[in-house]
Amino acid sequence: MKLSNRPDHHALADALRRRVLEGPGETTPALRQASAQRAAGGPAAPVPYDDLVRQIGEAAHRVTDAQVAAVLSVTGSEKAAFEIIAAAALGAGLSRFERAIKVLDEVTDAPA
Repeated sequence: MKLSNRPDHHALADALRRRVLEGPGETTPALRQASAQRAAGGPAAPVPYDDLVRQIGEAAHRVTDAQVAAVLSVTGSEKAAFEIIAAAALGAGLSRFERAIKVLDEVTDAPA
């Protein structure tokens, strides 16, 4: 049973996903979507983005200056590089969110 005063986290997550991955930006939506998918464990993203976005998904605290510099050199702007990083972080975060919700749903649906 959903209480009316509680936020709809699925709707909020979907709105964030659409804004970051489909909205306007310096990078293409396709590149941002590929970056998010890769960070969530999906197929490889184009080089040189793949190394950075994979690392963000696996262990963001291990991202190196060289990985960021490689993406910055291709994008040509810090804003575009940031969009790729934000898309990867979102992809990794939403993947974890969805797994957590699945576990909670399984526990909630378990017989008493």
